[in-house]
Amino acid sequence: MNRPAFDIDGFNESVLVVRDEGPHLDCWVGVGGFELRHHGAIDPRLLAAWGRPGATGEEWLLAHPACASGCVRLVKLAGAEPQADVRPDDQCWDSGGIFDLNVRVLDLQRQAARLRALHWHGASPPIGWDFGPSLKVKEWLVRGPDNVRLALIERVAPPLEGFDHLREFSQVFNSSQIVRDIDAALAFYRDVLGFQTVMHYERPGFPPGANLFGIPPGVADRIGLNLYIVHPQGKAEGSIELVANPGAEGLDLAADARPPNHGMAVLRFPVRGIAALAAHARAQGVAPVVPLTTLTLAPWGEVCLLALRAPDGAWLEFIEPVDVPALP
Repeated sequence: MNRPAFDIDGFNESVLVVRDEGPHLDCWVGVGGFELRHHGAIDPRLLAAWGRPGATGEEWLLAHPACASGCVRLVKLAGAEPQADVRPDDQCWDSGGIFDLNVRVLDLQRQAARLRALHWHGASPPIGWDFGPSLKVKEWLVRGPDNVRLALIERVAPPLEGFDHLREFSQVFNSSQIVRDIDAALAFYRDVLGFQTVMHYERPGFPPGANLFGIPPGVADRIGLNLYIVHPQGKAEGSIELVANPGAEGLDLAADARPPNHGMAVLRFPVRGIAALAAHARAQGVAPVVPLTTLTLAPWGEVCLLALRAPDGAWLEFIEPVDVPALP
């Protein structure tokens, strides 16, 4: 069978729908060292695609000074009511939507103190986290305004490579989704989108004591962990982490996991051959939530956008500049 004529890259930006841009700028620019790449009005065609024709919006595109990917786009809307929240009042084992954005740091304790001073709060204190004998990290899951959750990760072993630019926060390099059915999630990302497995880690229960997710120690050994990291080219850069917790019957928060609701609303992926991707998704039984739509998106200018939803509700937008030559 011939391969579909499209190429997807890892996600290059995360869209956060916010009530007030100030606290998020304090986090990403003030603490994280990101820079402002663009500030302006949102194309009304995007808001219409999100189901809010007549709304207006303002956006801020933030990025690590040394990186072209792993960006964060803050979006503030007016006239877009009703706006619920993505994953409101959630626990780490509740499924649905985008769970977190991952950044690397050099000194986790220092960054934790800086974020606490801005009223961000963790699911647990920073935790040592071993993915088997070959990978050891310190990690902190922290939540702030609009229920935006970050995973701050400090590499312990082996030494981190390819991050010589790291000073405060790295670019966003991974994003997690808590899923109810790991097989259905894998089928979507691998069979429909063509992603490859970067890593698989599985254990029947959490170890004794405190844990990253804040699961009570008295029941943690009965809660399993099944984790896959996937990416179109098998990289840990703009990758998706799928996490299932067998034994934890959490809430299903997929219904409101979409823009223009407040919070971690969208992941955006560059693609070549977007029309072929749209046709392939339909042939696989995945109908778009936004069909092929032309709009202006800074800094790329005119783009064609397609939106799909993952089985647990994560809203994914695929972007191709209109002047890109078709794939052979």
